[in-house]
Amino acid sequence: MKGYIDKYHLDSIFPAEFMPKLDVVEVKKNTYLTHQSSSFTHLYILVEGKIKVEFYNINGKFSVFAFATPLFLIGDLELFHSQGDNIINTVFAQERSVLLSIPLETVRIFGLTDPGFLQFVCKQLSNKLFESSLFRTGIFLTVEDKLKRFLYYHSKRNGTVLVLEKREDLASVLGVSVRQLNRAIKSLNEKGIIVSKNKKVEIIDYDFLKKDIEFQFDAK
Repeated sequence: MKGYIDKYHLDSIFPAEFMPKLDVVEVKKNTYLTHQSSSFTHLYILVEGKIKVEFYNINGKFSVFAFATPLFLIGDLELFHSQGDNIINTVFAQERSVLLSIPLETVRIFGLTDPGFLQFVCKQLSNKLFESSLFRTGIFLTVEDKLKRFLYYHSKRNGTVLVLEKREDLASVLGVSVRQLNRAIKSLNEKGIIVSKNKKVEIIDYDFLKKDIEFQFDAK
């Protein structure tokens, strides 16, 4: 645990009262950490691995909220949500993942009055709102533009190679159909921006992608 605290400087984020209550949770690949509507008892912070955040609407429609890598906070939405002590999203480990857990009672007693922790939570919520809005704002945004935005911001955090286990998941994040996503991937392949083979998508013309994304935002 100390290795993760030192690596991410968590002692500067968490109040001192959190430290004795922290626990290490390991989640195996292709297993669930939380289930939607289950009891909300702990806050989790991803320190190793990769997870997928899923949501099922009341009509049964499935959607993917995010693909997450460290540092990613789980439970920040629930902490301030009015629906009570229930988990909002299902969290699935796409690879072996390690998280630190903090009891909800400890968070409410010590975290909600700590400026450093609250600033961290606000940054997490802000990042989630920004990334969610990237692909769903702008009525004239094409599927190809949505894909380029996703690849660009994913590469800034995780490098230029994306392992795509299921195209349905990425299509859900972008708010498009799998058929539309496949056409966009093919188009970017043909333009020499990416190389897509099996489950791997690699950006080979990052400079063009960066300039194109910056142009989209400058044009607004």
